Amino acid sequence: MEQAQGQSQSELKEKLSKLSPLLFTIFGLVFLTTVTIKQFLIERPLSNLILQIGLIGLYVSYMAFESKISLGEMEKGSGTHDKNTMEMAAVIKISLLFSCLGIGNTLIPSNLYIPVALIGIAFALLGFYTRGRGVKELGKLYGHRIRPIGDTLYQKGIYSVIRHPAYSGTFWIHLGVTLVFLNIFSLFFIFAWLGIVILRIKLEERLLLEDPRYQNYAEQISYRMIPGLW
Repeated sequence: MEQAQGQSQSELKEKLSKLSPLLFTIFGLVFLTTVTIKQFLIERPLSNLILQIGLIGLYVSYMAFESKISLGEMEKGSGTHDKNTMEMAAVIKISLLFSCLGIGNTLIPSNLYIPVALIGIAFALLGFYTRGRGVKELGKLYGHRIRPIGDTLYQKGIYSVIRHPAYSGTFWIHLGVTLVFLNIFSLFFIFAWLGIVILRIKLEERLLLEDPRYQNYAEQISYRMIPGLW
C-alpha cells in the first residue's frame, strides 16, 4: 500500500515537473495582460507610450514562442538536475515584470527617456534573435530542464560563438524590458534573475562536463553568455 502511494506521488511530481514550464508561461501571459492594462491607465507622453507598447508587443511574441517550447517539454523526462532553479528563475522573472509594469517610479530623466528606451528595445531584439536562433538550431535537443547530453552534441552556428545562447538571449530580453521600465525594483530583480541564471549555468555545466565531448567543446568555446566577457 505504502509502495503504491509512493509511486503515485512520484508520478504526480513528474507530471507537475513537466507541466510547470507551460503553467509558468500561461500565468506570465495572464499576469502581463493584467498589469499592462493597469499601467496604461496612467497618462504619459505619446512617444513614451509608443515605445512601451512596442516593447510589450515584442515581449508577448517572446512569450508565445516560449509556450511552444513549454508544450514540447511535456514530451520529455522531468529532469532531476535543476534543483528548483528553473522555478526560482520563473518566479523572479514574473517579479521583474511586476516591478516594471506595476510599481515604482522611473529612474530615467524625462529628457533621456527616449534614447534609453530605444537602447532597451535594441537589447530586447538582440535577445529575441539570440535565443530564437539558439533554440531553433538545437531543435528537439533543446529543453527548459537541465539534462545530460544525448547522442548528439551540437557545436555549430551560434553555439560556435557562445555555449549558452538561450540564457544569453533571455538576459538581453529582460535587460531591455528593465531599461524601458527602469525603477529601483526592476533594477534589483534583473540582478537577482541574472544570479539565478549563472547558478543554473554552473549546475548545467557541472553535469555536462562529465561528458568528454563537452569538455573538448568548452575548451574550444570559452564564452558562456557574452563574447569577450563571460
